[in-house]
Amino acid sequence: MPSKSCVSKLIPLVGLVLAGLQSPLLAAELSTLFTTPQERQIINSNRYRSEEPEPVDEGKPEVTIELPTQPLAQEEVVQEYKISGITVSQDGPHSVWINSVIYEDGEQLEDSSQVRVLVGDEIRVRITAPDGKHYYATSGETLEISYLVTVQN
Repeated sequence: MPSKSCVSKLIPLVGLVLAGLQSPLLAAELSTLFTTPQERQIINSNRYRSEEPEPVDEGKPEVTIELPTQPLAQEEVVQEYKISGITVSQDGPHSVWINSVIYEDGEQLEDSSQVRVLVGDEIRVRITAPDGKHYYATSGETLEISYLVTVQN
């Protein structure tokens, strides 16, 4: 059996251990502490304060190096399209034969030109070049379109 002096030394030690176990529970329940509305205003103003920009040293002038810019080179592209036939459909998309290849209404040609079959007083094809210009033709005609494309220097 332990002596009285040993027990008297253990009791404070056990009390400290138990107090240490309770402190994480208390700390988890605590949030920001403040005592007055003025202290809360100080906390909020510090929390939402934006950092002020650093002052510019007036002694050293800023050096800006401007690199020469090369203008983009553009090349003219000329395409020739022979319209050999146009089919108007009541059930599906209209079709057009251009350079012996069939395209449906709304498709793109190999150069990204857009094909539209226009049905009205006369049936014709509208080809919209990549630069946005419109060219019109009917069956049996040949279109020559030209547009500019940007090329690498």
